[in-house]
Amino acid sequence: MGRRSRVLALLGHPRMRSHLLITAVFVLLFASFVFSLARYWTGSLEPRLYLTAETQARILAQSQAAALLETIEHGAPGLLRDKLFDLMQEILLVEDPATGGRIVLGLDLQIDYEAVPVTPGSLELQDGARACERCFHASIPLIGQGGRLLGVAEFLLSPRYFDTLSGEMRSKLIAESSLAMGLMALVWITMLVMFHRLYKAKLAIEASDRAKTRFMANVTHELRTPLNAILGYTQLYKQDAPLMAGHGEGISSIDRSAEHLLMMINDILDFSRMGADKLALHPAEVALPSLLETLVEMMEVRARLKGIRLERQFQPGLPAVVLVDEKRLRQVLLNLLGNAVKFTERGGVLFSVERVGHGGDGKARLRFGVLDSGIGIGPSELDSIFIAFRQIDNPITRAEGSGLGLTISQQLVGLMGSELRVESEPGVGSHFWFDIDVAVLTEGCVADGEPTQPADAPVSARTGTGITMPDDDYLDEFVEHVRRHNVLGLRRLLERLGGQPAYRDFIEYVQPYVRSYRFRPLLDWLTREREN
Repeated sequence: MGRRSRVLALLGHPRMRSHLLITAVFVLLFASFVFSLARYWTGSLEPRLYLTAETQARILAQSQAAALLETIEHGAPGLLRDKLFDLMQEILLVEDPATGGRIVLGLDLQIDYEAVPVTPGSLELQDGARACERCFHASIPLIGQGGRLLGVAEFLLSPRYFDTLSGEMRSKLIAESSLAMGLMALVWITMLVMFHRLYKAKLAIEASDRAKTRFMANVTHELRTPLNAILGYTQLYKQDAPLMAGHGEGISSIDRSAEHLLMMINDILDFSRMGADKLALHPAEVALPSLLETLVEMMEVRARLKGIRLERQFQPGLPAVVLVDEKRLRQVLLNLLGNAVKFTERGGVLFSVERVGHGGDGKARLRFGVLDSGIGIGPSELDSIFIAFRQIDNPITRAEGSGLGLTISQQLVGLMGSELRVESEPGVGSHFWFDIDVAVLTEGCVADGEPTQPADAPVSARTGTGITMPDDDYLDEFVEHVRRHNVLGLRRLLERLGGQPAYRDFIEYVQPYVRSYRFRPLLDWLTREREN
């Protein structure tokens, strides 16, 4: 039993399976080759050789029959029997120079005594073998000068010529086919050796890849600890107003850089977990409206800072509570939305969620889509955007990102039982979407025809009717500081409005511009608002 288990384990080994598959293919090739040769010999070549040998034997029989006819026509009737007997003995002794053996093995002479003036029965001569299973038989009529049939000569001819000819042809065919089979065997052995070496190289590459993945995981784990400390201290410093007044620019820069680095480290960690098959989903009850609005709020500031629109289109009647891995779903959507905002310089981004069917067993099929009017992706690059560390060659991707976002998103969507799809055209934009089946715990998160809106969203984002603006004197001073890029002056002006609830939306709207030093889009927005 132990030996059988070892044999089964050996047969189940990937390398052995490959070798067995290659061997089976070549065995089939050898078998089909031999079978084809056998059919060619028995069905085509051998019959042709037999017909050739039979034709030659008949020609020899006709030449000998001519001598018999000459003797019958011109021989003296009294001496005719003896002359025919002697001639038949000579015919039986004739040898074939090609084979070295006798040609005629047996001869039977039958005479028409009405045409030949001799005593009936006197010329019935027979000599040599009378039966031969493989011999050729030839019946040659003896026709005289007047066209009268004088008799029939029955020849029993040797098959030695056919045996010699077929033997030579068989040897030649075997020699040539052996050469072909030898070449096939050489290719077989070469392929086995190549597959063995490729398998060893594959094992070495996989071992190296696992070591690299472990190294990345260990390093990124070690990097996260000091980064968390840096982020913790920057959050504390941001709460210190006097410190921010003097060093706010540097602290904000440190905070943004640390956040960006932490995001890249988290991507590498997720990627290393996927390579080790350690990434799993943990579904839990999730309030779908809250999740969607949180995503919109997180991306709305980034879109506004770039001067583009972030629109949403949530289909009425979406489920209120679903069973899903909120962390991983949020990660995928943030990757798609973040890329859409990053690669869109003008126009906008549309975030859509719709119900496209029923998954069965109390499930709903939801389609999440992100459509942008950004730089787009060329047809030649669509196949490579999901490859790890691969980025489209443009100044945006060369400047930031790890090249793992779409790779991780594709694999996470795959864990959810779906596939991340994309349509794109350079200069027009891109559309990413995926469908997932989620268990519905509570139905109906929005009223018919009413889009989902967070209660605490800014007025401009919530209704699109505008923000309550300060008076003209204040705005004149504010615009002047914006033109001069005076961050400290702008912060002092915003502090003056801090105690006035009516201007809370204005403060929330302009603060991201001031923190990120994006004065040009802020000035454009202020100009448009004052004109309106």
